[in-house]
Amino acid sequence: EVDKAPHVEAYEVPAEEKGTVLGALLHVYEHTDPTLALRSGCRFLRCGLCAVEVNNSPRVACITRLREGMTIKPLHNVNTVRDLVPDRSWIMDEMRRWQMWVPDARVPQVFAPPEMLKLAECTECMSCTSTCPSWRQGMESVGGPLHFVKLAQLHHDPRDATDRRAQARALGIARCADCLKCRCVLGIPIVEMAIRPLLGAQASGS
Repeated sequence: EVDKAPHVEAYEVPAEEKGTVLGALLHVYEHTDPTLALRSGCRFLRCGLCAVEVNNSPRVACITRLREGMTIKPLHNVNTVRDLVPDRSWIMDEMRRWQMWVPDARVPQVFAPPEMLKLAECTECMSCTSTCPSWRQGMESVGGPLHFVKLAQLHHDPRDATDRRAQARALGIARCADCLKCRCVLGIPIVEMAIRPLLGAQASGS
C-alpha cells in the first residue's frame, strides 16, 4: 500500500534465551514498528498461522529459535496480503470446489487408520506449498501439496466413498511422480502418506 516494490527491513530485538522468531516479530510490532503485519494464534504449533520463510526455508515462527542475522520473509508461492500475512482464502475455496469432506455426515464413526490420524495433524500452515517447484497460488488446474494432503486424509478415511485418486489426477498429481520434493515442517510424511497413495500405480518405483 505504500512501497512500489517489496523490500527487506532491518530490525534489532533483545537477545533472549530460547527466544523464537514469533517472539521477535511480536516485539518489533509492539515496540518498534506497529505497522508490521503478521499473523499468529495459539503460539504453540497448533494453528499454523505464523508460518513464514526463515533464511529461505519454511518454518513455523512460534517454535523456530531466534538466531542473529535471520532473514524472515512471507511464504514462497502464496500471495501476500501484506508484509508477512499470506492469503489463506484459497484454502476454503478449494475445499468447497473439490468437496473435501465426507459427503454423508450420517455415516457412523469407524476405526481411524494410522495414516488418517497422522495426516490429520496438518494445520494448513501452507509451508508445504513453499517447497513445491510447480505450484503457485491462482493456478486452479494444478494442485499443490496441501491439496493432496487434504485429499489423502479422505482417501484413508473408511467412511469416504469418493474417488480421491481421480480428483488428484485431475489436479495433476502425475507430475509429482518424478519430483517428490514437498515436505512438511511438522514432520508429516507427505510423500509416503499422501502423494504415493494417491498416485497409486503411477507412483515412482511401483
